[in-house]
Amino acid sequence: MESTSHLILVDDDHEFRRLLGEDLRRRGFSVEAVADAAALDGLLAQRLPDLIVLDWMLPGEDGPSVLRRLRANPRTRAVPVLMLTARNDEFDRVFGLEIGADDYLTKPFLPRELEARIKAILRRTRSPGTQPSLAPRRWRIGPVEFDTVARTLTLPDGTVQPLTGSEFALLSLFVQHPNEVLTRDYLMRATRGRGADVFDRAIDIAVSRLRAKLESDPQVPRAIRSVRGQGYVLAAPVESIE
Repeated sequence: MESTSHLILVDDDHEFRRLLGEDLRRRGFSVEAVADAAALDGLLAQRLPDLIVLDWMLPGEDGPSVLRRLRANPRTRAVPVLMLTARNDEFDRVFGLEIGADDYLTKPFLPRELEARIKAILRRTRSPGTQPSLAPRRWRIGPVEFDTVARTLTLPDGTVQPLTGSEFALLSLFVQHPNEVLTRDYLMRATRGRGADVFDRAIDIAVSRLRAKLESDPQVPRAIRSVRGQGYVLAAPVESIE
């Protein structure tokens, strides 16, 4: 990983924040560490990081609320976010992914595990060399246009939907394998890495988020269909257009 990868660490525990920030810097990252949402907003107004490490429990505005704001803002919605929490609860993990987290790590953790998670997220959201080969810049998926450079979907009515890093990685896999059933395990390994903390609903949540942007009616999906007991298939017609 390049030493220029710039992270923002948001955690209100001063000693934890100091020690973790120092460790990440020793591992080659550029790190700015802040205690709350207001300080994060100040940094984001100046420049966007490559990734945000965001604690769940913060004073004032908590982590999930911050994450919702980031995903609702066109300027920050594609910034990868790894959430930290001291609560080892599957509901929290599901909820964090549902509202747009790219990954989730429970305290306490080994610093090298955090490093591995960060690198995995950055590989799939920033480095073209680690994504499936997408020689065409644009694809047509049914009536929707997928721009792999801008990382957007353009709907039939002209609405442009930006994709988060996770959504982009997932859709990139689907367009390379149209009409092919991709198992949940394959999708997890391909988009999150072998070291990911796998739990049953993680990929289902990711597909649901992608369907919400791609499908005209996400409740009756026609583009990305479920295959019971196996995984998902991109059933819509796919063609490269540039």
